[in-house]
Amino acid sequence: MEHPPIDTKRRDWYIVSVDTLRAWGVVLVLAALVVGGYFGYRAWERHDLERRAASTIRDARTLLSRLQGDDALDDYRSEYQSAMESLNAATSAYNDRRYEDALDLALQSHKLLQGILNASGNPQGGAGQAQFISVQGRVEFRRGEGGEWQDARPRGVLYIGDHVKTGANGSAEIVFSDGNLYTARPDTQLVVFRSRSGHGLPGEQAIRMDYGWVNLNTSKRGIKVSVPEAEARVEGDSEASVSYDAGSKTARFAAIRGGMKVDSASGEHRDVGALEQVIHAAGKLSGPEALPGEPELLTPEDNSDFSLERTAKTVLTWEPVKTAKTYALEVSANRLFVDNLIEARDRKTTEATLGLRGEGSFFWRVAAVTAAGVRGPWSSARGFRVSSFRHDKSGGDGEPPKLELAEIKAYGSIFIVGGKTEPGCTLEINGEPVQVGADGTFTKTIQITKEGWSFIEVRARDAGGNETVVSPRVFVEIL
Repeated sequence: MEHPPIDTKRRDWYIVSVDTLRAWGVVLVLAALVVGGYFGYRAWERHDLERRAASTIRDARTLLSRLQGDDALDDYRSEYQSAMESLNAATSAYNDRRYEDALDLALQSHKLLQGILNASGNPQGGAGQAQFISVQGRVEFRRGEGGEWQDARPRGVLYIGDHVKTGANGSAEIVFSDGNLYTARPDTQLVVFRSRSGHGLPGEQAIRMDYGWVNLNTSKRGIKVSVPEAEARVEGDSEASVSYDAGSKTARFAAIRGGMKVDSASGEHRDVGALEQVIHAAGKLSGPEALPGEPELLTPEDNSDFSLERTAKTVLTWEPVKTAKTYALEVSANRLFVDNLIEARDRKTTEATLGLRGEGSFFWRVAAVTAAGVRGPWSSARGFRVSSFRHDKSGGDGEPPKLELAEIKAYGSIFIVGGKTEPGCTLEINGEPVQVGADGTFTKTIQITKEGWSFIEVRARDAGGNETVVSPRVFVEIL
């Protein structure tokens, strides 16, 4: 039986067409993947450019804010102007969605600003210049001129160009990396900056006051404080205060120990010695004026304990000051003396009777005031504790209180000591009273003037007289 001839031509066409379709399908899929990958990559690349441009512009603006008020700009004005122009151009390019141009311009601005910071002694461009070590009441800060105000917290870092503001019930202790200690009193605003110290050389860490009152304790290096139209150079190992009233444009520069040099914008100069002050008003500096001395507190003894059931009142006494006409007295529940319980400004005697009406830890201090109304430095504060029988552990088990220390922060000769003990305990660090929180936590800033290795004695005592003593060893570096 014969079979019909096979149509090889048709069969070949059919087989080839299937293979070809398969190949074309693969090619098309690969082409689609390539095209999709290309456009996906381009989209990702554009998004990455947008992200990098935005980030670099933000970083450049941060450096710009940290340079605000820095005297180094006087030496690098042309570089600063070029950086500003590049940053403005970068912002415009970014708004026009020209992200590659925006990134290039922002990098150029960032490089110029970083170079100025390097030359002005701030090579990190973001290294902290200062740190909050204690905050009481309303205290805020902001980054540079355009930042938003934020609540300050202990151990929060401050940079060049940052602003600090305290409210009517606010106060803050700020330690600089060179060991200088500032206490910003209520209703104060200041700016952290670096003073000028010659072409190409790093300047000193300093502050510029817009208004308010600042107390100062300097390390070996000394510090600068400026107000509108005047500047003070406080010597090393000194204690001083600077205040400025923006309404009357009046500044007060007072040295408690050590000294300072005050210069006005008009070219006047004054040397201010210990227990002296000068006033800057109407563009003029007064001559040095003597301050009354610091009163010595007598009774009660520092860190005394009182029982509400046994004691209804206590008498605060102090030594008279020769040039004093009256005395100012403050009693507070916190060691920064804000939201005071008692503020007496015209005590004519050297004692005051204080009624004890509630439990807690309290602090008190006194300042002398002359007949002309010139107030001298506050005395060293003393503390006392008021408790009730229901919390008395005198019949307790005799166990010493628990005492745990956190890491001790060192800033040259300044040390921040914190930790936790049992609630209700009294605490001393190197013999100075320390306020203990309701949960037993505490923080204390101390200064040790002897260079080299030293010990910090932390002593906790409960109501039954049981004590725990911890003595960590630290190294003191005089800056």
